[in-house]
Amino acid sequence: MRLLLLTSVMPTPYRATKGAFNAALVAGLREAGDDVRVVAPVPWTDRWRLARGPVPDASAHYPTWYYPPRLGHASHHRWMRRQVLPAVETLTSAWQPEVVLGYWAHPDGAVAIEAARWLGVPAVLLVGGSDIQLLTADPSRRAVILETLLAADRVLAVGAPLRQRVIALGVPAERVGVFERGVDRVQFGPGDSAVARTALALPHDRHVVLWVGRMVPVKGLDVLFDAWPVVTQQLSNPLLVLVGEGENRPALEARARALGAEVRFVGPVAHAELPNWYRAADLIVLPSRSEGIPNVLLEGLACGTPFVASDVGGVAELLQPGCLLVTPERPDALAAAVVAALQQPPMHRVPVQKVLDRREAVAALRATIAGIVAQQDDQDAPVEQ
Repeated sequence: MRLLLLTSVMPTPYRATKGAFNAALVAGLREAGDDVRVVAPVPWTDRWRLARGPVPDASAHYPTWYYPPRLGHASHHRWMRRQVLPAVETLTSAWQPEVVLGYWAHPDGAVAIEAARWLGVPAVLLVGGSDIQLLTADPSRRAVILETLLAADRVLAVGAPLRQRVIALGVPAERVGVFERGVDRVQFGPGDSAVARTALALPHDRHVVLWVGRMVPVKGLDVLFDAWPVVTQQLSNPLLVLVGEGENRPALEARARALGAEVRFVGPVAHAELPNWYRAADLIVLPSRSEGIPNVLLEGLACGTPFVASDVGGVAELLQPGCLLVTPERPDALAAAVVAALQQPPMHRVPVQKVLDRREAVAALRATIAGIVAQQDDQDAPVEQ
């Protein structure tokens, strides 16, 4: 199939680790034989603040997306379309997609649907979590998100709980499906924790608690830092390791200094290097305020590492022996769960079978998209007289 993916949640020359799950999806579709082209708008603030690095995908288009900061979020799709639609026109001047995929309901999804209508092909909207669970708290933005969801030919949500949220917003159930991202089970699998710790220069005689993600408010790192002093009081010298980057990092580094506890800020890590971090950790912690089905937890489980996480989105679907859920925004509950999890006997490092292999997930998504294309072809076929 010929597929156009439009999303700002992708690795770019300015944020090489952003949206690694979408990059993995594109790679999986291409491995399956699909011709996938990508338009990944780059916020002008990234170009202004961040150094440019290598281009992650030489065939992708990275138009700059200009918008007024902190103002008029409900109208951001109108700003995005100004730069993105010309990029789509350039890309499709000699190539015609059969489907436009948009990831993230707004503004990305709204622009993807407009591009699909202009090209005369179906629009499939992929929604991942906070775009439905948090952004819709703003009435003006909820209205434009609902309009976008209703305009899509099909909405595919990450996990059954998020599908129910989409339906609750007012989208007919028959137009909302579920898709799973899956994990590369060859790359992400159990390994020797001691070997991983040696490779990463991590101590062998301390509990290692790992967090992976973008350092932004929705990830709840402030809650983790509120909980960490209790953890350090009850356990002997645990080490908190943070893998990732984001706008909250300077404030978090200042808080770590004030706590007086060792917190290791690793910075961004290439997706291919993550398995060793999961294998080295005793526990993954994810105190997010909103999630869909977090890839961090899927990848960690595939490596045999348990988690403590907020009970949000579809996280409960991933619960395994040795894993614990906590109420979000509760540092006391988070601290108690981390201590309890670390005091359990170590898990045997075996992969969790319910974590879907990426190839199976891609095959299921391809089947769904093929069905949408076939349905569109049937509708467009001339009626015999």
